[in-house]
Amino acid sequence: MNNRFSWIFLMGIFVLLSANVQAQRFVGGAVAGFNLSQIDGDLLAGFNKIGVNAGGKVAAVLSDRWQLSLELLYSQQGASRSKSDDLSSSYDKIKLNFVEAPVMINFKEWKFHVSAGVSYARLIDFKVIDFTGLDVSDQQDFNENIFALHLGATYYFNEKVGFEVRWFRALSDLQAQEDSSALLGRSISCRAIYLF
Repeated sequence: MNNRFSWIFLMGIFVLLSANVQAQRFVGGAVAGFNLSQIDGDLLAGFNKIGVNAGGKVAAVLSDRWQLSLELLYSQQGASRSKSDDLSSSYDKIKLNFVEAPVMINFKEWKFHVSAGVSYARLIDFKVIDFTGLDVSDQQDFNENIFALHLGATYYFNEKVGFEVRWFRALSDLQAQEDSSALLGRSISCRAIYLF
């Protein structure tokens, strides 16, 4: 099952990158960076889990200031224990691997883009380590489909290269077990953007 999603992800990247970028109404690009993430409800605090955030994007130019963009990303999120965390948490680390498709509306002013949107993320793999150091992934029941809210700001150094900071907040519960507390992911992404 993971191989199927890997192939879908790679094909999507190629489709995004090979979009009709010579037309004046579309812009294609690549993004690469990292996530700092945490999960609300796991009793671990802080954005201590670092993961990859990379993929491709295509944007439809609606006017001089407005764009509608679609991205296809590989995004690692989760949580990681720090020394100051609550000792009652049963988790030490949660590593989540998603294929994510954010749809964003972007407003451009000078060298800045401000963006907001929603995304659909598909959980393709995960690993959970409990407080004793044991892998308890097979005891977890997570939802594979996650919807989220995104807010971001990008500064473009020139017409092709930019740096973006983006905030992510899950709108749907990762936890599939009805008798367990909700698990809602949050992350801050720092990404470089290259436009073709």
